[in-house]
Amino acid sequence: MNNIKGFSLVELMVAVGIVGVMSSVAVPKYQKYKVNATRAEAQATLSAMYTLQQLHYTENDVYGVVKVGGDNEIGFPPPSGQKYTYEAGVTDKVGGTISYASGTSNAVLFIGTAVSKSKLGSCSSEDADKWCINQDKVLTNDGKTGGKDEASFTATPPPAAPCVAANAVDGGC
Repeated sequence: MNNIKGFSLVELMVAVGIVGVMSSVAVPKYQKYKVNATRAEAQATLSAMYTLQQLHYTENDVYGVVKVGGDNEIGFPPPSGQKYTYEAGVTDKVGGTISYASGTSNAVLFIGTAVSKSKLGSCSSEDADKWCINQDKVLTNDGKTGGKDEASFTATPPPAAPCVAANAVDGGC
């Protein structure tokens, strides 16, 4: 009797084909998952910055400044090992010059920014992912200046002042 057990070449090729199809679907999903996890860091840290800014404003009647490697008036913990760099500036009016110097009088508006230190994934067309938050806790990374969003056909508002389009760049997938 000839009782040889094993897989035929056809069965092995079918198995390899199935694995190939599954990996072609899984790899882009995994990249998008990594990008979204990284972007969650910026969202959470800017929300914490907003809370610290509100506390500083309550005590001092002005918003504070956070400059990378410089002033830190609001008790913002220095980021270590994070994938974004963070800054906070102040101004006294919409469209006014953003100051990153401490002691700015009449600073009733603030802007907090997060800029990724590197490109987020191979699927991104932008060199950096940029987020912006303002004194009204409007957090955005879409620098569109208004109009229709092709995918959802809804009006896209511009970033809320003092954030501008250059502070909000969607560098994700």
